[in-house]
Amino acid sequence: MEWYKSPRFRIFLHLLAGFCLMSTANNSGLTTSISRFLDFTQSEDVVIPIITMILSGIIIVSGYFLSSKLTSALDRSSLREVQKSLIILSLPIIYFVFPLVAVPVFGTLTSTIIVN
Repeated sequence: MEWYKSPRFRIFLHLLAGFCLMSTANNSGLTTSISRFLDFTQSEDVVIPIITMILSGIIIVSGYFLSSKLTSALDRSSLREVQKSLIILSLPIIYFVFPLVAVPVFGTLTSTIIVN
C-alpha cells in the first residue's frame, strides 16, 4: 500500500482540511457574524460562544467531508500513481495556504455585508 493511501494519513489530511477551513471562517469573522445574526436572545455573553462552537464543529465536519470527496475523486481518476501521490502530498500545503489567502477576502466581504 502506498503511503498516501494509508487510512491514518487520510484521516490526518481530512482533519487538517477541516481545521484550516474553521481557521479561515473564524479569522475572517464569518462565524462571529453568523453567531450574532442567529442570536435571538438578550444574553450575548452566553449564546454567541455556544453558537460559534456549534458552527465551528459543522465547519470542521464540512472540511473533512470535502477533503474526503476530493481524495476519493483523485483515487478514481485516470492519473498515474505518481501524479496522484504528488497532488495528495501537496494538499496539506494548499490547506495551510488557503486561510492566508481567503481570510482577507472573506473578512472584506463580511465587513461589507455587516456595514450595509
